[in-house]
Amino acid sequence: MSVLEKAYELGQEILASEELYDMKHAEQSMMQDLEAQNIIQEFDTKQKKYLEMQREGLQLTDAQKQEVADLEKRMLDNSLIYSYFQAQQKFEKVLEEINNIISQAISGNDSCSDECCSSCGSCGH
Repeated sequence: MSVLEKAYELGQEILASEELYDMKHAEQSMMQDLEAQNIIQEFDTKQKKYLEMQREGLQLTDAQKQEVADLEKRMLDNSLIYSYFQAQQKFEKVLEEINNIISQAISGNDSCSDECCSSCGSCGH
């Protein structure tokens, strides 16, 4: 089997993973909720505005910084948004572990750290 075929096979396994399913399901639930949509839209609007201000060399006021912190708290206090963030972090961790395993294989480093061995199982530990 060629490298590209293996890459495709890995992609199919990732597509079928519980972590990706959970993330997509959480995203769908979040996007169907009007309150969650409003919070996300408000956060995105403020974030774009404040990033543009910073690019122009302007400093955010304490009130603006507090406004961002309050919006972040509102996002995390919303159970649907929080569930999505949690699912997204789990999926990203899987991708990071995959990248670490590939990197170790490419470098010829077959020894795993304790962190790797607890999750990948590739070294038999």
